[in-house]
Amino acid sequence: MINTLGFASAVRAGSDYVVANTGVDRPTLARTETLPSGMLQLDFDLGPGVPDPMRVTVDPNQGKVQGLEPVQEIPGITSPASR
Repeated sequence: MINTLGFASAVRAGSDYVVANTGVDRPTLARTETLPSGMLQLDFDLGPGVPDPMRVTVDPNQGKVQGLEPVQEIPGITSPASR
């Protein structure tokens, strides 16, 4: 599936998205994974002082990049249940 956009182009699109949304000049690709849907999941290290990487998903067929939205908390499912 990555053949449509090409791996290098997908990484460049993801990197450009991270730069545009964080202001970090040089994000470093830390991890890649091809999802069962054919989408490419990319984790970028944003450098010292930023503890968490930024994860984006690239659709190589459409050339679109999606940032992952924060998971909305559902009591008892995404947060520890109260006892």
